[in-house]
Amino acid sequence: MESNPSLLKTLLTFSERFGQMLSRILLTVLYYGLLGPVALIYQRCADPLHLRKRPSGNWTAWDDHGTGLKAARRQD
Repeated sequence: MESNPSLLKTLLTFSERFGQMLSRILLTVLYYGLLGPVALIYQRCADPLHLRKRPSGNWTAWDDHGTGLKAARRQD
């Protein structure tokens, strides 16, 4: 069985263009279908700036990590 080079070239060109189109559509659907809802849920639930009032108050405990005067003078 002989293969036709022009037919193979046409098929290759078509499959490349179809693959590019399909990948863009798939990535767009995944981006808006997955990332959008996750971002909306995160936006509603997260408080990265700690702006909401908490029942226990907004004060956080200070943890001393050895940052006294002696450590400041050492400058390692």
